[in-house]
Amino acid sequence: MEFRVNHSPVFSTLELNLSLGEFVVAQPNSMLTMTGGISISARAGRQESRGNRWFSGLKSMLGGESFFTAEFRAKSDNQTVTLAPESYGDILVLEVGEGVGFFLTRGSYLANTGESELLTKYGGLKGLMSKKGLFLMHAVGSGQVFCQSYGAVVHRQLDAEESFFVDNRFMVAFSDTVTYKLVKATESVKDSLLSGEGLVNRYTGPGHLYYQTRGKPTGGILSAIVDAAM
Repeated sequence: MEFRVNHSPVFSTLELNLSLGEFVVAQPNSMLTMTGGISISARAGRQESRGNRWFSGLKSMLGGESFFTAEFRAKSDNQTVTLAPESYGDILVLEVGEGVGFFLTRGSYLANTGESELLTKYGGLKGLMSKKGLFLMHAVGSGQVFCQSYGAVVHRQLDAEESFFVDNRFMVAFSDTVTYKLVKATESVKDSLLSGEGLVNRYTGPGHLYYQTRGKPTGGILSAIVDAAM
C-alpha cells in the first residue's frame, strides 16, 4: 500500500493506492474519489480484532467519533481511493508499531491502515475534559493512522521530564509515553476570566506532541456542554 498527502496544508487530501485485498478504514463521508475496483462496507467501531464491534462503536462515540466506519477494500490491483477531511487543514501521518502508540483527541481521527487499532480510553477528570472531552482514542498496533486538523500541524518533541503547555482545543495527537494534566493557566480567578485562559493541559515528556494552529469553532453553548460531558 502506498499513500500520499496532496494539497496541504490547507485543503489536504489523502490518496491511497491499494493492491488486491488491501483496505483502509476511514471516517464516514470522507471519500472524495475512488476507482471502480474498490468495494465499500460499513462496520461498527474501529477495532480490527478485539472485542464486540457494536460495543466498539459505542465507545467510539464516547471518543467524539462516529459509531460506524467505512472500509474501502481493493478487489484488484492498482486501485485508488482519495479521502478528504471535513475541516480546512493539514493531514497528520502517525506511524504506530511495537512500543510506539499515540493518543488522538476528539475529532482528530480520519483513517487507519494495516494492523493498527484505535481503542477508546478514559482520560480522567483531570485529563482532557476542559475542551476536548473525557475520552481519547488510543492508536496502537502496526500501521499508519491519519489525523485531520483545523489549520496547520505543529510538531514538538519533549525530552524526559520536559513540560509544555497547550490549550487542548488545539491538541491533535501525542505519544502515549507523554503524561498530561489539566492545570490552571493563571494564578488568580480574575486573570483567568479576563484573559480567557482558564485551564490548559500540561504535557510532560518524553514523547511527541502534535497540535493545530486553529481551534475549530464550536456549535454554540449546547454543543459545548455536550462536548464537556463526553
